[in-house]
Amino acid sequence: MFFIRVSNAADVPRIAGIRVDTRLVAYRGQDSEALLDAQDVERREAFWRERLAKSSSSVFVIETDDEMVGFCDLISSRDKGTDPKTVGEIAAIYVLPDSWRQGAGKALGYYTLERARKRGFKAVTVWVLASSSDAMRFYESLGFARDSTFKIETAPDGSDLHELRYRVKL
Repeated sequence: MFFIRVSNAADVPRIAGIRVDTRLVAYRGQDSEALLDAQDVERREAFWRERLAKSSSSVFVIETDDEMVGFCDLISSRDKGTDPKTVGEIAAIYVLPDSWRQGAGKALGYYTLERARKRGFKAVTVWVLASSSDAMRFYESLGFARDSTFKIETAPDGSDLHELRYRVKL
């Protein structure tokens, strides 16, 4: 059984830990080793403290048996050419690897989409690494479809991250 709720400041250390622990597994072979080695919980805690302080962000956490196993960050779209009042963006969704394929990610995804509807968004986007077929299948299972937008971001270590945008209409 899952319990999903809006996060609070006390959740920051666990959110940061989930983000780092999950990224080390999910992005292995997709991010450079230098980028993975640079993952730092303290730096992530500072980021999430700031993020939770912003009212434009909605961070939801999913728990099972009083243990947080994942989180999702829903924001207004940052993409040029979209209306941030009507288009939301999943900026991050991470579920601990031990909870993969057990329904936590889907429950969190559907919950986030429902919250996006209530917030007045007409669509939600998410950026996915072009090399992550698992992530693509996950978002497709939630109703997302790839649109025609592609970008290359430069990672902190200077490597290129090729990303595809997925979108779902609400």
